[in-house]
Order: sequence, then structure tokens, then C-alpha cells
Amino acid sequence: MNTTLIRLRHIMRAFSAQRATFQRILANRLTTNQNLSPTVQQQLKKANLNHSQIEILSLVSQESELAYKALTDKVSFSQGMLSRYVARLVKLQLLEKVPLVDNKKAYNLKATDTGRFVAKAHDTLHQEEDAQLAAALTQFSPRELHTTLKVLEALADVNLENESANEI
Repeated sequence: MNTTLIRLRHIMRAFSAQRATFQRILANRLTTNQNLSPTVQQQLKKANLNHSQIEILSLVSQESELAYKALTDKVSFSQGMLSRYVARLVKLQLLEKVPLVDNKKAYNLKATDTGRFVAKAHDTLHQEEDAQLAAALTQFSPRELHTTLKVLEALADVNLENESANEI
């Protein structure tokens, strides 16, 4: 097998491991933080929020209230998935639905105090990650970074499902 492909697979697995590490660190910070009651810490541990759910909390927390429709424009997943995530976050009392006076179907979203705390922890960890990534990138020229981005975009477009269906 081509050594470049082997190295690429290894690097992509390392990226995946970094995402898992991010999630583990965030979960640890939330479930051991002294600013949260032991009950809330336990609820967050049991909830096992995924990154998309926490991203929703971060987006909603940036505003005092955010229209559900505006949120759909800010996320990359389907409206059905967003609806399930929002319902779960409401059930966990991390988000609140705020009914609109002039429209019975539409609503705004508002983060609860705990939801804002989770969002802040998430955003802080991303800032720490961004600082480390920026430091790592200082060794490369803008041209090298441009080429790297083009390579990564091409790799991100690879879709095994298209090829695998034809092979079986």
C-alpha cells in the first residue's frame, strides 16, 4: 500500500482521537465543576451530550433569545435532527422554548443558566484549542496552508458509500 495513504489514515485517526479528547475534557470539566451542584453534575454526566447538542447551546447562548428558524440557518445538520436535539435540550432543562405572541407555531429558544454554563465551558475549550492550533500553524507559510486546505477539502469530499454500494 502507498505509504502516503498509510500516513494519511494515521493522521486522520489522530484527528478523530483529538475530537474524542475534546469531548472527554469537556465532559470532565462539566461533571467536576464546583460551580454546579452535584445533582446537575450527575445529570450532565448521564445526559452524555454530543458536540452538535453543545454547539446548539453555544449558538443560542450568544443571544438573549434566538428564533428557532434562525438557528436552522446556523447549523449544518437536518431540520429533523435539530428538532430532536432541541427537544432533548429542553427536556434536560438546558434550553427553554419561548412562545411568540403573534405566532402560535413558532418560538424562540433561550438557554437556561445551566445551558449557558455548558456553552461557556464549550466555547472556552474551543478557544484553548484554537490557540494551540494557531501556534502549531505558525511554522507554515500562507502558501503551504492554502495547499493543505485544498488537500483536506479534497479528502473530506471522499465518500465511501458511493463506491461500496457498487462493490457488493
